[in-house]
Amino acid sequence: MIAIFGVIIRYCYFACHYLKEQDEAEDVVQDVFMKLLNGEECFDSENHLKHYLYKAVRNSCLNQIKMTGIRSDILGSIQKNAEEDENNFFVNVVRAEIYQEIMEAIQELPTECGRIFKLAYVEGFSNDEIATQLSISVNTVKAQKNKAKIQLREKLKGLYPVMLLLLSNYWEYYLFL
Repeated sequence: MIAIFGVIIRYCYFACHYLKEQDEAEDVVQDVFMKLLNGEECFDSENHLKHYLYKAVRNSCLNQIKMTGIRSDILGSIQKNAEEDENNFFVNVVRAEIYQEIMEAIQELPTECGRIFKLAYVEGFSNDEIATQLSISVNTVKAQKNKAKIQLREKLKGLYPVMLLLLSNYWEYYLFL
């Protein structure tokens, strides 16, 4: 069950790069998975399935943009520059895969350490807000965040060069500073 949830999160993250709205991205991914379950597609390998899902999510996102008329300027620019779109597609696939690796590493943190890390870096709460919410000291929050960063640096050290290139504007990058 956790593995399926992680896969869905990966494609939602990918879809957000096109739609910029979490709810819309989740709806698109749900539709793609429903079509997959109701279809008769056959896949040679897991990689073939992943490639199919990325393309299906991307195409569904573009259709969503086109149908609703929202962000028509983005759609126009995507259609005008197909080569750039393929490059963005690749970058977005890599980002989604890296995001999945990071989320899996966060899930492996000790319970309280992971909980505090998620509150701080995923939910965006301040140290004071986390301390109040969990009834712990601010120093404990800081210590747990530091512990999480150290463990994540070690677990994700192989991804660090790629993250620097691809995720410079996202919170994942800041976790390694």
